[in-house]
Amino acid sequence: MQDLGKVNCAILGSRGLVAQRYIQRLINHNWFLPVMVIGSKSTVGKKITDLPWFLDEKKPSLPNITVESLDNLDLLIKNLRKKNVQIIFSAIPDSVAAKVDYKLAMSGFNVISHASVHRLNTNIPLIVPDVNPNQLSLINHQNFAPGSLISCSNCMVIPLSLALKPLFSEINCTSVKITTQQSLSGGGRKLLASGRNGSKINPFIPGERESIINELNRILCLDLGNKESKLNMEVSCSRISRDYGHSAEIEITFDEDVSAHKIINLWSGYSTKIQKLKLPSAPTHSFVFIDGKLDTNSHRWVGSKSRKPSTDLCSAMSVAIGEIEITSKKLRFRLASENTIKGAAGSGVLMAELLLADGIIHDSNTSLNELVF
Repeated sequence: MQDLGKVNCAILGSRGLVAQRYIQRLINHNWFLPVMVIGSKSTVGKKITDLPWFLDEKKPSLPNITVESLDNLDLLIKNLRKKNVQIIFSAIPDSVAAKVDYKLAMSGFNVISHASVHRLNTNIPLIVPDVNPNQLSLINHQNFAPGSLISCSNCMVIPLSLALKPLFSEINCTSVKITTQQSLSGGGRKLLASGRNGSKINPFIPGERESIINELNRILCLDLGNKESKLNMEVSCSRISRDYGHSAEIEITFDEDVSAHKIINLWSGYSTKIQKLKLPSAPTHSFVFIDGKLDTNSHRWVGSKSRKPSTDLCSAMSVAIGEIEITSKKLRFRLASENTIKGAAGSGVLMAELLLADGIIHDSNTSLNELVF
């Protein structure tokens, strides 16, 4: 794939973990140029270089961007247009995103949002780029043209849907049991800081079980053409005192006997549009198999050999699978994934890459017929 001119983008959010992951991933991206960061009142007017850096990795060399305000949306839209922004990555709370994301999409911007309020709206595609990219066709029926609004899934749903898709595409299942162990960072920077300070963590995650069930059903059933059916799922979720990385134990009952050979081949042979297009954030392999016990702290980084997400876009973009057990019609396994990268900003950037590769958006310096894939 030839090198493309850069597309100007903006980030809604400045101090949150997902917003900072976006900043971290975009500053060295060959396709995208972050030109605006929009934050809360406490950060407006400050340089992003002066804001506290909450990620564990060293703060990279950041561009000279001043945080802008959401208070005057009309003025913000004017400034976004002045800076030729085409893509907006929205990593702000639901209460704000519910109002802002729609207005920005209606104003002609392509909004990729992490707000849960959009995920079950049938007019807004709920996309995991390496699971159901064909559902992007929904944006052709939105009333935002030339803008669009795309929803990113729950940070636990992304690795779960990816692990289940190759299996459910080939083998009928009768039931799925999922038990998750989700990190502090999944609850945001304040919960992460609280846990690190020794505060007692409530293991209950309000609404999480329902989110996983609803989103998995929408993503997998629609993609497999079963619009009216629902997966028979039993889901339990808990927050644990781990800084980063989500893990899950999955038990699937199929309606036929399965072999380890067949299951491993389905995972190993799984390749999607993002690999075929060789998108910058697409890992060579969707899954990395782990011998022995799965260690979320280290295995959340699978996707490349480095742990440098600011320069290596494939770092933490695969899903680790291990502790596989097969008995007759039952499959049990564990998975691990980096929730702020694969489960959030990494998949958001991958989504934007797919939009560009598909010609849904394109940079102002390169015509569509010049793009070679």
